[in-house]
Amino acid sequence: MREILRGLRGRFLLLVVAIYVLVGAGSLYGFYRVADGIIQRLGVGYATQYANQQRSRILAKVDRELVLSQKLMTSPLLQRWTADENNPQLKAQALAELENYRKLFADHSWFYVVASSGDYYTNNARNEYGGHEFRFVEKPDDPTMRWYFETLKHVDDFELHVDYDAQLDVTKLFINVIGKDASGRKIAVGGTGLDLSEFIHSIVRTGDAGVENLLVDDAGYVQGHSSNAVMQSIAHNLNDKSRLQVFGLIDDAAQKQTLREVLAAMKAGNTDQAQITLSVDGKKRIAAISYMPTLHWAAIVLVDPAQAIRLEMFRPVVYLLGAALLLTVLMVSWLLERLVLRRLARLTRLTHDIAAGQYDRTLAVDRDDEIGQLTHSFNAMTRTVGDYMQNLEQKVADRTEALRQANDRLEESNRKVMDSIRYARLIQASILAKPADLDALLPDHALLWLPRDIVGGDFHCLYRADDGSFLLAVADCTGHGVPGAFMTMASKALLDHAVALHGMAQPAAVMGELHRGLRALLQTRHVSDTESGLDLALVHVPADRSKLVFAGAKLPLWVVAADGRIEVHKGDRQSIGYRRHADTLVFTQHELAAAPGQRYVLFTDGILDQHGGEQGFALGQARLKAALLERRNRPLSTLADALDELLRRWRGELPQRDDITLLAFRLD
Repeated sequence: MREILRGLRGRFLLLVVAIYVLVGAGSLYGFYRVADGIIQRLGVGYATQYANQQRSRILAKVDRELVLSQKLMTSPLLQRWTADENNPQLKAQALAELENYRKLFADHSWFYVVASSGDYYTNNARNEYGGHEFRFVEKPDDPTMRWYFETLKHVDDFELHVDYDAQLDVTKLFINVIGKDASGRKIAVGGTGLDLSEFIHSIVRTGDAGVENLLVDDAGYVQGHSSNAVMQSIAHNLNDKSRLQVFGLIDDAAQKQTLREVLAAMKAGNTDQAQITLSVDGKKRIAAISYMPTLHWAAIVLVDPAQAIRLEMFRPVVYLLGAALLLTVLMVSWLLERLVLRRLARLTRLTHDIAAGQYDRTLAVDRDDEIGQLTHSFNAMTRTVGDYMQNLEQKVADRTEALRQANDRLEESNRKVMDSIRYARLIQASILAKPADLDALLPDHALLWLPRDIVGGDFHCLYRADDGSFLLAVADCTGHGVPGAFMTMASKALLDHAVALHGMAQPAAVMGELHRGLRALLQTRHVSDTESGLDLALVHVPADRSKLVFAGAKLPLWVVAADGRIEVHKGDRQSIGYRRHADTLVFTQHELAAAPGQRYVLFTDGILDQHGGEQGFALGQARLKAALLERRNRPLSTLADALDELLRRWRGELPQRDDITLLAFRLD
């Protein structure tokens, strides 16, 4: 067994079995996940369709009865009789009209209560009370008659509710409609009812597995339930505070609140359908809600997808997929054995012969596929190895000489490149501020310019006017080394143009002009795909040195006060020249009053981003501020060397991360 597993065939067989098990398990898991998702989506559609069907069935049964009841209660004849109840002629006519409506009502029953007297009139489907429709007088102190007084007091148009009428010994879905006179005064309560047991059987009751129906009103009180016990409890409980609410059937508090919000939105007319997930009796259900605004009821259908749409329905698909996967694996194994493994075995035997020194052995190339090409290459390799064994020393000497010559050419090329870069540094230095000019204008200043490579993307420059005013610039261009140096040359030329156009006293306008010029330059046909630009800080100092005017594009100005406070004046958050910005940018201009003892610091982000220390963290603002404050009472001419030493100690063995430029100066 161990020998079999050592060979490619055995390992391949083991690998195929492992892949089949893993892929099969993964496919089965994925299938059940997908099937569960499909069941959930089908459950939502099933519940929604069921709820809409319930709404249509309810409206078909109740709307007709409600419209008839409303028509009945607006009858002029009944209104006249209600105003003169004891008029025998009006009474006979009114009862005859009520009898006509009884024949139209689906329940073939009606009731009518005169508000002024409390007299209750009714007749039912068996016409038991024909000729003596008056049954009793509604009394406020009788609990069984409380429905009438509550309806007359709180209902303005109509209401529907499940109730048990103790006087008539029936439990029905009653439609109570308010009758009013011409002035709008409530004069009667009347309507009809639907037999509760028949209503539940035809509307609420369902024989479908995993489906439960409820009817609730705007307040969430259950008006219909598929359970007879629940319906009897609803019918005999007239106290709203203790009546069953749908929220009491839900386990999760957040879901209760969601259902309240949905019912409130439906009541407000924002929607008439909704689908949410509820946990009822510890089971996750899909709840489809369909609202009936005319009844102020909502039909809620609770569907358990696992029961309504069973996963076993998908089992034949699982078997089919498993068989297809197994057949695929067997076919791939057979083809691999025939087309690859047998021919590799021949190559393996040939390698043993060559290892034994039989370089004259070759194999016939029987196919023009990858194995055939491998065989052809192996034959060529065998001949080459045999030849090399005879001429190895000479070939080694020839190759060594070729490598030496190539190395000499490489060193010469590298020397020329380095000479060119060093000369480029001299050219780049020509655009920087001259030390003599800085010494003349700023006797006490510090300048630290450390390109990461021989040349870099940082530059600083100085513009001076005849009246003694001047403009300082510190810039950080995209890129390092030679690309960054080219960017500094282009940016400096455009900056010269912008200063000549707008003058030194308006740094923000200079930046805007530089942005437009640099975008125009970088959007040419040759560099349109690049994303290049620069960060810039400009400081203008007038001749009297009473103030500074600062504008920055991502670069700040730090002001170190004599008392040790450091004020940070941030530049704008947009850079200059980048294609992601608009063609026109407006930069902010800050005017600062100069004060004795203040020091002003401009720098690029290379000094803050330098990694080092024990943890390899960036130097950061806190350490730079500490270094500036530590030497605030010493001449600035010593600051550059101190910061250079700080950076060397901080980075240790780590390389310099970015170009670094820092310019600090005093005006007094």
